[in-house]
Amino acid sequence: MSFIDYLKNRHLHIEKANRIGDTSARQYKSRLENLIDKGIYIDEGSVTSEISEMIKGYYVNKTGEYERTLRYYIEYRKHIEKQ
Repeated sequence: MSFIDYLKNRHLHIEKANRIGDTSARQYKSRLENLIDKGIYIDEGSVTSEISEMIKGYYVNKTGEYERTLRYYIEYRKHIEKQ
């Protein structure tokens, strides 16, 4: 299962999770790729304060969408490990 597929079906695995549409799922994937390309995220198991500070240095991030992207990706990795 890809990250995008997980996001679109996340509401089936996580109680009270909102449904994520195709466009939003692609935006999350794009954010993740950018965070990896910039060296902000390198397979950490949580969103640290250092990561949050680096995000603030690159992005406006008004609604915490970059931290949320990483939380969703970490959640996705744990989901994959269980299977």
